[in-house]
Amino acid sequence: MTLRRLAKTYIAYPLEAIAVAFCHYGLKLTSLDRASDIGGAVLRAMGPFYRPLEQLALSNLEKAFPEKSLTERQEITYAMWDNLGRVVAEYSHLGELSCQKDPSIIKIIGGEYVDAARDDDLPGLFLAAHYANWEIAALAIIQRGLPLTQIYRAANNSLVNHMIRRAQRYVTRALIPKNRSGAKQLMRAMNQREHMMMMMDQRMNNGLAVPFFGQPVMTASAFGRLALHYQCPVIPVQVIRIKRSSRFEVRFSKPLDLPQHGSDEEKLYALMVNVNQCIEAWIRERPDLWLWIHSRWGKEE
Repeated sequence: MTLRRLAKTYIAYPLEAIAVAFCHYGLKLTSLDRASDIGGAVLRAMGPFYRPLEQLALSNLEKAFPEKSLTERQEITYAMWDNLGRVVAEYSHLGELSCQKDPSIIKIIGGEYVDAARDDDLPGLFLAAHYANWEIAALAIIQRGLPLTQIYRAANNSLVNHMIRRAQRYVTRALIPKNRSGAKQLMRAMNQREHMMMMMDQRMNNGLAVPFFGQPVMTASAFGRLALHYQCPVIPVQVIRIKRSSRFEVRFSKPLDLPQHGSDEEKLYALMVNVNQCIEAWIRERPDLWLWIHSRWGKEE
């Protein structure tokens, strides 16, 4: 192990975990609204000064919205940092949100699609993205009596990852890692007619090149292969943050039509085009709610 790796493992990561734990448990002592406001204020102030991620966000915005000026793109990233800060802070209150003591916090539209998936005796897939507070999507699903399994990518810092997973226990029945061993768990769960939620807005280098904002991007095709193999419903779920607050609207849409004509690869491509179009429509509606700091379009040529 190199000296840099040793320093990261035994010094940087523990210090990072201490800072995260301090913030997490400190925010837990405040109200949900107060925690959300604090998180938003902190990242609004600090996020734009982290140049690598700010520049990545601006570059992504230029690819998606070339017609927007630099000032307009900066306004979107400013709002993105606010939303991300709120998401981080709201992790401290997922337990409170899961109890839904205040029905005004989460308004659900299209809940009948979740009810149908719960009662159809089929496995099912929920299409989601890193948009608004994506954990609220899972929360809305389980609150309608549908147990949910989520696919996740572990944080590099195992100590921080442990804290995130502890918080997520309120919004999911099980978590399956996005790796080779997780693929076996995923197939087993689908065979047992369970329901999965996957974030489909991240780059997957070994995926399928599919148009997104008019440009081909590498997209995780396993999602589509599962849907076509099991002929199960694919239900889009969009979370809208109401202004700058910890109030949400969760919109479930009619399941996507599964292509029935053409070769297997043609059907897969058609479905994944539909998936990306769905997420693109959400982003066009409220670009401030998407996490622009993913390297969605890959490296600059």
